[in-house]
Amino acid sequence: MIDAIAKELRDNKRFLLTTHVNPDGDAIGSLGALALVLEGLGKQVVAYCQDEIPSFLRFLPYSERIVKEIPGPKRFDLAVVLDCGELDRIGNGAGVLQKVEKIIHIDHHSSSDDFGQLNLVRPECSSTAEILYEIFQAIPATVSLEAAENIYTAILTDTGSFRFANTTARALIIAAEMVTLGVLPEKIASQVYDSMSLERLQLLALSLKTLTLRSNGRLASMLVSRQMLAETNTTVMDTDGFVNYPRGISTVEMAIFFREIDSGKVNVSLRSRGRLNVAKFAHNHHGGGHHNAAAFRAEGSLNKVVQEVLAAAEEFIAGGPQ
Repeated sequence: MIDAIAKELRDNKRFLLTTHVNPDGDAIGSLGALALVLEGLGKQVVAYCQDEIPSFLRFLPYSERIVKEIPGPKRFDLAVVLDCGELDRIGNGAGVLQKVEKIIHIDHHSSSDDFGQLNLVRPECSSTAEILYEIFQAIPATVSLEAAENIYTAILTDTGSFRFANTTARALIIAAEMVTLGVLPEKIASQVYDSMSLERLQLLALSLKTLTLRSNGRLASMLVSRQMLAETNTTVMDTDGFVNYPRGISTVEMAIFFREIDSGKVNVSLRSRGRLNVAKFAHNHHGGGHHNAAAFRAEGSLNKVVQEVLAAAEEFIAGGPQ
């Protein structure tokens, strides 16, 4: 499949690239890396993401060129959907994208659907950027410093700074190869982790006040409401990584972060330790993800969603490893 996708990238000229709503480091890093490599091959590229790019990722080369509206589908020979388990997860542009003649789907989520004509889903990989790097080698294509910064950032963020269970030898080797190409780890780390605004810090302070423990300390949760966002003049993008705070408690096996994204709509992020499979829990709620990191969206008021999901999570934890 890697060879088949590499051939499509070589043979076609006009590309539409996209990723999921509420993008993270792997989403934006993969989008930027592929766009830069394709342009290096002389291709025409439009990269689309429905939502704003988080402020801590705006340093990435190409990020400023990502558009929020898709031009007409007839402008493209091929669409590539990155780091996205379901086509609807790209948001408002899904209808336009479906009219592109051929879709390539590249992802590393175990719950990912096969919605493309070519689908490459590898849950054993640390990130979608890791898969892309293998494709670049198969083309073969030159990886510039700018593309390397995108790849390194994607792997860094999706492995939790090389702390999570998806930190494999292959992920570390690719990260090292990006450093060989000129990436400065201290620069990337500073941009990603040491560039928090005062407003984001104030939002985190409010969110930490909502921290609760259940199931004898095995389940922890935090939340951010729309009112908190308004009080601190922040956006939902400023909540990226908040779920890792409850996960960091030594007794916690499952952490949940609730983010009110609209009236009656709540995004639920999940993290776990060890053998507890939160992807299965997310799938039960029409979401998806990885064994130790997953998410879904729920309908209802923030308070209602919190109570219902926490009750279900307590039952899930009581059932043992999934």
